Amino acid sequence: MSKWFRKLPGYQVYEPDLERKVLHELPQFIVFGSLALALPSLLSRLLLSTKAQRIIDILVISTEIFFLALVLTLAIAAFIVMLSKGPAYVADAYPLIDSDKPSK
Repeated sequence: MSKWFRKLPGYQVYEPDLERKVLHELPQFIVFGSLALALPSLLSRLLLSTKAQRIIDILVISTEIFFLALVLTLAIAAFIVMLSKGPAYVADAYPLIDSDKPSK
């Protein structure tokens, strides 16, 4: 198994940086962001009519969906950066059939 995962000699190690912070803070960002986006809907229950409440609920739900899609995109980007900073591995050689220097 170790011959399959041989690390490339001379690869450069990168320290974890902003991507780890983003991934670490993501759960509380989702919770507090969702609560902040739900606040207008909760306040409309106290102050406004039923018709206005429905309009605000629709806007809050659509904004919440957009927010969660944004957070998911941010999480995917941070995860890709985290994987990219990992070690490099030796890949198998792939002989080219149509090359500039054909074999004799």
